[in-house]
Amino acid sequence: MEDAERQHVVLFPFMAQGHITPFLALAGLLRRRCPNLIVTLVSTPRNIQKIKSSSCPPSLSSVRLRSIPFSPAAHGLPPEAETTAAIPFHQIVTLLQASQSLQPAFEQLIDDITQEDGRPPLCIIADNFFAWSAHVARRFGAFHAIFFTSGAYGTAVYSSLWTHLPHRKTNSDEFPLPEFPDTIIHRSQLPKHLLIADGTDPWSDFLQRQISLSSETDAVIINTVEEVEKTGLRMLCKGLSEFFRAAASMRGAGMRM
Repeated sequence: MEDAERQHVVLFPFMAQGHITPFLALAGLLRRRCPNLIVTLVSTPRNIQKIKSSSCPPSLSSVRLRSIPFSPAAHGLPPEAETTAAIPFHQIVTLLQASQSLQPAFEQLIDDITQEDGRPPLCIIADNFFAWSAHVARRFGAFHAIFFTSGAYGTAVYSSLWTHLPHRKTNSDEFPLPEFPDTIIHRSQLPKHLLIADGTDPWSDFLQRQISLSSETDAVIINTVEEVEKTGLRMLCKGLSEFFRAAASMRGAGMRM
Protein backbone atom coordinates (compact mmCIF):
# COMPACT_ATOMS: atom_id res chain seq x y z
CA MET A 1 0.00 0.00 0.00
CA GLU A 2 1.62 3.23 -1.17
CA ASP A 3 -0.09 5.28 1.56
CA ALA A 4 1.33 2.99 4.23
CA GLU A 5 4.94 3.20 3.06
CA ARG A 6 5.92 5.92 5.50
CA GLN A 7 3.60 5.26 8.41
CA HIS A 8 4.94 6.30 11.79
CA VAL A 9 5.07 4.34 15.05
CA VAL A 10 6.03 6.07 18.31
CA LEU A 11 7.54 4.08 21.20
CA PHE A 12 7.46 5.48 24.73
CA PRO A 13 9.26 3.44 27.45
CA PHE A 14 9.37 4.23 31.14
CA MET A 15 12.66 5.64 32.44
CA ALA A 16 14.33 2.43 33.61
CA GLN A 17 16.85 0.24 31.79
CA GLY A 18 14.66 -2.83 32.23
CA HIS A 19 11.99 -1.00 30.26
CA ILE A 20 14.10 0.90 27.73
CA THR A 21 16.04 -2.19 26.59
CA PRO A 22 12.93 -4.21 25.57
CA PHE A 23 11.56 -1.13 23.79
CA LEU A 24 14.81 -0.83 21.84
CA ALA A 25 14.52 -4.51 20.91
CA LEU A 26 10.94 -3.89 19.76
CA ALA A 27 12.10 -0.88 17.72
CA GLY A 28 14.72 -3.02 16.00
CA LEU A 29 12.15 -5.75 15.31
CA LEU A 30 9.74 -3.25 13.76
CA ARG A 31 12.46 -1.82 11.51
CA ARG A 32 13.60 -5.29 10.38
CA ARG A 33 10.09 -6.49 9.58
CA CYS A 34 8.78 -3.20 8.15
CA PRO A 35 11.73 -1.38 6.52
CA ASN A 36 9.51 1.47 5.28
CA LEU A 37 8.10 2.16 8.73
CA ILE A 38 9.25 5.28 10.58
CA VAL A 39 10.00 4.33 14.19
CA THR A 40 10.55 7.01 16.82
CA LEU A 41 11.55 6.26 20.40
CA VAL A 42 10.79 8.97 22.95
CA SER A 43 12.36 9.53 26.36
CA THR A 44 13.87 12.21 28.57
CA PRO A 45 17.11 13.99 27.55
CA ARG A 46 19.58 11.99 29.65
CA ASN A 47 18.11 8.67 28.52
CA ILE A 48 18.17 9.68 24.86
CA GLN A 49 21.78 10.81 25.21
CA LYS A 50 22.72 7.50 26.81
CA ILE A 51 21.11 5.56 23.96
CA LYS A 52 22.95 7.70 21.39
CA SER A 53 26.28 7.13 23.10
CA SER A 54 25.82 3.37 23.47
CA SER A 55 26.78 0.74 20.94
CA CYS A 56 23.52 -0.14 19.20
CA PRO A 57 22.98 -2.87 16.57
CA PRO A 58 22.58 -1.80 12.91
CA SER A 59 18.80 -2.36 13.07
CA LEU A 60 18.55 0.60 15.44
CA SER A 61 20.59 3.01 13.36
CA SER A 62 17.48 4.22 11.52
CA VAL A 63 15.31 4.53 14.65
CA ARG A 64 14.60 8.18 15.39
CA LEU A 65 15.29 9.36 18.94
CA ARG A 66 13.45 12.35 20.36
CA SER A 67 13.56 13.77 23.84
CA ILE A 68 10.93 15.56 25.88
CA PRO A 69 11.76 17.83 28.82
CA PHE A 70 11.69 16.53 32.37
CA SER A 71 12.73 18.28 35.58
CA PRO A 72 13.42 15.76 38.36
CA ALA A 73 14.32 18.54 40.82
CA ALA A 74 10.81 19.98 40.47
CA HIS A 75 9.53 16.79 42.07
CA GLY A 76 12.05 16.59 44.91
CA LEU A 77 14.42 14.26 43.05
CA PRO A 78 18.14 14.72 42.31
CA PRO A 79 18.71 16.70 39.08
CA GLU A 80 20.17 13.62 37.35
CA ALA A 81 17.28 11.34 38.33
CA GLU A 82 15.89 10.58 34.88
CA THR A 83 16.15 6.84 35.43
CA THR A 84 15.60 4.42 38.30
CA ALA A 85 19.33 3.59 38.27
CA ALA A 86 20.11 7.11 39.52
CA ILE A 87 18.05 6.90 42.73
CA PRO A 88 17.60 4.60 45.74
CA PHE A 89 14.58 2.30 45.75
CA HIS A 90 12.51 4.41 48.14
CA GLN A 91 12.54 7.26 45.60
CA ILE A 92 11.31 5.17 42.68
CA VAL A 93 7.68 5.80 43.57
CA THR A 94 8.45 9.53 43.44
CA LEU A 95 9.88 9.08 39.94
CA LEU A 96 6.77 7.12 38.95
CA GLN A 97 4.54 9.91 40.17
CA ALA A 98 6.74 12.55 38.56
CA SER A 99 6.59 10.75 35.22
CA GLN A 100 2.94 11.77 34.90
CA SER A 101 4.17 15.33 34.35
CA LEU A 102 5.49 14.17 30.96
CA GLN A 103 1.98 14.09 29.49
CA PRO A 104 1.82 17.70 28.18
CA ALA A 105 5.26 17.45 26.55
CA PHE A 106 4.46 14.05 25.05
CA GLU A 107 1.18 15.38 23.71
CA GLN A 108 3.02 18.33 22.16
CA LEU A 109 5.52 15.94 20.56
CA ILE A 110 2.72 13.91 18.98
CA ASP A 111 1.23 17.17 17.72
CA ASP A 112 4.63 18.10 16.23
CA ILE A 113 4.94 14.70 14.53
CA THR A 114 1.40 15.05 13.18
CA GLN A 115 2.26 18.44 11.71
CA GLU A 116 5.56 17.19 10.25
CA ASP A 117 4.05 14.06 8.68
CA GLY A 118 0.75 15.62 7.66
CA ARG A 119 -1.07 12.93 9.64
CA PRO A 120 -0.97 11.42 13.14
CA PRO A 121 1.22 8.44 13.94
CA LEU A 122 -0.19 5.10 12.92
CA CYS A 123 0.37 3.77 16.43
CA ILE A 124 1.64 4.82 19.85
CA ILE A 125 3.19 1.94 21.81
CA ALA A 126 3.63 3.01 25.41
CA ASP A 127 4.93 1.51 28.62
CA ASN A 128 2.34 0.14 31.04
CA PHE A 129 3.46 2.86 33.48
CA PHE A 130 2.39 5.39 30.83
CA ALA A 131 -1.14 4.05 30.35
CA TRP A 132 -2.37 7.65 30.38
CA SER A 133 -0.95 7.92 26.86
CA ALA A 134 -4.11 6.19 25.60
CA HIS A 135 -5.86 9.55 26.06
CA VAL A 136 -3.20 11.23 23.91
CA ALA A 137 -3.67 8.60 21.19
CA ARG A 138 -7.44 9.13 21.26
CA ARG A 139 -7.02 12.88 20.79
CA PHE A 140 -5.01 12.36 17.60
CA GLY A 141 -6.89 9.32 16.30
CA ALA A 142 -3.88 7.02 16.61
CA PHE A 143 -4.01 3.33 17.47
CA HIS A 144 -2.69 2.67 20.98
CA ALA A 145 -0.91 -0.32 22.48
CA ILE A 146 0.56 -0.97 25.90
CA PHE A 147 3.84 -2.89 26.11
CA PHE A 148 4.39 -4.94 29.27
CA THR A 149 8.13 -5.60 29.45
CA SER A 150 8.04 -8.15 32.29
CA GLY A 151 6.55 -11.23 30.60
CA ALA A 152 3.09 -12.80 30.73
CA TYR A 153 3.03 -14.64 34.07
CA GLY A 154 4.69 -11.78 35.95
CA THR A 155 2.28 -9.27 34.42
CA ALA A 156 -0.77 -11.38 35.31
CA VAL A 157 0.34 -11.80 38.93
CA TYR A 158 1.46 -8.17 39.26
CA SER A 159 -1.84 -6.82 37.93
CA SER A 160 -3.90 -9.05 40.20
CA LEU A 161 -1.88 -8.29 43.34
CA TRP A 162 -1.91 -4.53 42.89
CA THR A 163 -5.53 -4.37 41.77
CA HIS A 164 -6.99 -6.46 44.60
CA LEU A 165 -4.32 -6.42 47.36
CA PRO A 166 -5.49 -9.92 48.39
CA HIS A 167 -2.94 -10.16 51.21
CA ARG A 168 -4.87 -7.44 53.03
CA LYS A 169 -7.99 -9.60 53.14
CA THR A 170 -6.57 -12.58 54.99
CA ASN A 171 -4.38 -13.38 57.97
CA SER A 172 -3.06 -16.50 56.28
CA ASP A 173 0.50 -16.62 54.97
CA GLU A 174 -0.83 -18.23 51.79
CA PHE A 175 -3.69 -16.98 49.64
CA PRO A 176 -4.99 -17.42 46.07
CA LEU A 177 -5.12 -14.71 43.46
CA PRO A 178 -8.73 -13.56 42.87
CA GLU A 179 -8.74 -14.25 39.10
CA PHE A 180 -6.57 -17.37 39.36
CA PRO A 181 -7.66 -19.50 42.36
CA ASP A 182 -5.15 -22.23 41.44
CA THR A 183 -2.27 -19.78 41.85
CA ILE A 184 -1.22 -19.62 45.49
CA ILE A 185 0.98 -16.78 46.71
CA HIS A 186 2.97 -16.85 49.94
CA ARG A 187 3.21 -13.61 51.88
CA SER A 188 7.00 -13.96 51.97
CA GLN A 189 7.06 -13.63 48.16
CA LEU A 190 5.77 -10.06 48.28
CA PRO A 191 8.21 -7.13 48.19
CA LYS A 192 7.98 -4.83 51.19
CA HIS A 193 6.32 -1.96 49.35
CA LEU A 194 3.53 -4.29 48.23
CA LEU A 195 3.27 -6.04 51.59
CA ILE A 196 2.53 -2.76 53.38
CA ALA A 197 0.33 -1.35 50.61
CA ASP A 198 -3.25 -0.60 51.70
CA GLY A 199 -4.77 1.08 48.66
CA THR A 200 -4.10 4.62 49.87
CA ASP A 201 -0.30 4.61 49.78
CA PRO A 202 1.66 6.24 46.91
CA TRP A 203 2.52 2.93 45.23
CA SER A 204 -1.11 1.80 45.19
CA ASP A 205 -2.29 5.21 44.04
CA PHE A 206 0.01 5.23 41.03
CA LEU A 207 -0.12 1.57 40.01
CA GLN A 208 -3.85 1.07 40.45
CA ARG A 209 -4.50 4.19 38.37
CA GLN A 210 -2.25 3.00 35.54
CA ILE A 211 -3.74 -0.50 35.62
CA SER A 212 -7.21 1.04 35.37
CA LEU A 213 -6.17 3.33 32.52
CA SER A 214 -4.69 0.35 30.66
CA SER A 215 -8.24 -0.87 30.01
CA GLU A 216 -8.58 1.98 27.51
CA THR A 217 -5.83 0.70 25.21
CA ASP A 218 -6.48 -0.94 21.84
CA ALA A 219 -3.94 -3.73 22.23
CA VAL A 220 -1.50 -5.31 24.68
CA ILE A 221 2.02 -6.43 23.74
CA ILE A 222 3.89 -8.85 26.00
CA ASN A 223 7.65 -9.35 26.14
CA THR A 224 7.63 -13.13 25.98
CA VAL A 225 7.70 -16.25 23.80
CA GLU A 226 4.47 -18.22 23.46
CA GLU A 227 6.20 -21.61 23.54
CA VAL A 228 7.81 -20.72 26.87
CA GLU A 229 4.88 -19.00 28.59
CA LYS A 230 1.72 -20.75 27.41
CA THR A 231 0.33 -20.90 30.95
CA GLY A 232 1.26 -17.30 31.68
CA LEU A 233 -0.34 -16.09 28.45
CA ARG A 234 -3.55 -17.98 29.22
CA MET A 235 -3.61 -16.42 32.68
CA LEU A 236 -2.94 -12.96 31.31
CA CYS A 237 -5.61 -13.19 28.61
CA LYS A 238 -8.15 -14.38 31.17
CA GLY A 239 -7.18 -11.70 33.70
CA LEU A 240 -7.14 -8.86 31.17
CA SER A 241 -10.46 -9.92 29.66
CA GLU A 242 -12.14 -9.93 33.06
CA PHE A 243 -10.52 -6.69 34.11
CA PHE A 244 -11.28 -4.82 30.88
CA ARG A 245 -14.88 -6.00 30.99
CA ALA A 246 -15.25 -4.83 34.59
CA ALA A 247 -13.57 -1.50 33.82
CA ALA A 248 -15.85 -0.89 30.83
CA SER A 249 -18.88 -1.71 32.99
CA MET A 250 -17.74 0.76 35.64
CA ARG A 251 -17.24 3.52 33.09
CA GLY A 252 -20.62 2.78 31.58
CA ALA A 253 -22.23 3.11 34.98
CA GLY A 254 -20.63 6.52 35.38
CA MET A 255 -18.11 5.46 38.00
CA ARG A 256 -14.79 7.29 37.99
CA MET A 257 -11.77 5.10 37.22
